[in-house]
Amino acid sequence: MLNDTEIQELHRKYAPNDAVFNLVFTHCRIVCEIAEWCVTQNQLQVDGALLRNACLLHDIGTYVLFNEQGEVINHRMYPQHAIVGAKIVLDEGIDHRVADAIETHVLMGLTKLEIESTSRPWPLPSRDYEPQSIEGELLCYADRFHSKHPVFNQYQTFLANLERELPEQAKKFKQAAHRFGIPDITAMAEAYGHPVK
Repeated sequence: MLNDTEIQELHRKYAPNDAVFNLVFTHCRIVCEIAEWCVTQNQLQVDGALLRNACLLHDIGTYVLFNEQGEVINHRMYPQHAIVGAKIVLDEGIDHRVADAIETHVLMGLTKLEIESTSRPWPLPSRDYEPQSIEGELLCYADRFHSKHPVFNQYQTFLANLERELPEQAKKFKQAAHRFGIPDITAMAEAYGHPVK
């Protein structure tokens, strides 16, 4: 497992510039804080180093989708950042469990059926991308509360969007909330200066 300094250096290696690095790495830090809050609040038994590495590296694959101006250049292909990130982590010699968590962090994890059954199929190979560890589940859940716009997402608002657009994901999100609790994002939003929607 990498320490925080090594993780930050790895982000800088792949980031196209400082602005995009700051955007992505700050998001990863926020997701890590939320996941670790869930662990503490619920006294969960987890591999702390695995969880921290997975959270802090989970969006390293997004850098290939940004241009020099910090804009995402291909929104449709965005879900592939999880696969790209997992590949980067493996190629950098990091524990495969970190790569596994990264590869499955899109929404609450996607099944093959979910990928294929929408009117416009997800741009992912048709197979299951569901987390296989509690650390991976925590990453999926924590990641839903912040996006790189940057903005914090309230539980009820995000759930309502899922219920309207992706009901299977809404069920998973509710189950995770029952297991892990609903973080109070207000103080974090103030600390980071990001709005809440």
